[in-house]
Amino acid sequence: MTDAAVERRIEMTGWSTVLLGGLCLVVAAIQAVTPVLVKHLAQALEESDDPLRPVRDAWSAGAGTGAVVNGLFGAALFAIGIGVAGRRRWSHPALEGACWGSIVVLLVLAKPTLAPLFALAGKDATGGAGMVVAGVVLLVAQVVAVLWFLRFWRKPEVRAAFRRP
Repeated sequence: MTDAAVERRIEMTGWSTVLLGGLCLVVAAIQAVTPVLVKHLAQALEESDDPLRPVRDAWSAGAGTGAVVNGLFGAALFAIGIGVAGRRRWSHPALEGACWGSIVVLLVLAKPTLAPLFALAGKDATGGAGMVVAGVVLLVAQVVAVLWFLRFWRKPEVRAAFRRP
């Protein structure tokens, strides 16, 4: 791979990491605000007219965890992305750590993300099994994506780009 190609890929990695961090921050803000809005809307409905109450309750229960995890991870990705775009020495190992951390984040967010879907499926075992399978597939896809990316990120020419003064 030529130096110009490596530089372009590093640049793209940095700014896409900034974008992903920003997206996580937006999701965190939505997760922080939505339970309050949903609660106000639910008060307008009578108990008997609220068939989605279990879904709303399950979603609201996990929104705080989701907001905190997405907020922290998003802020970290945003800062790391800026560091990668600027070829800061610390950002190379930080992005590798964030890659591995994304798997942990996915696992932490699995329950608050899937709980409303399980509540929506109700007693239907087929829907619940499908969601578990989809969750496992997404986890495996995340691991594969991390490994695929790290093949590039660990190349000597990429590491060298972060050692330059």
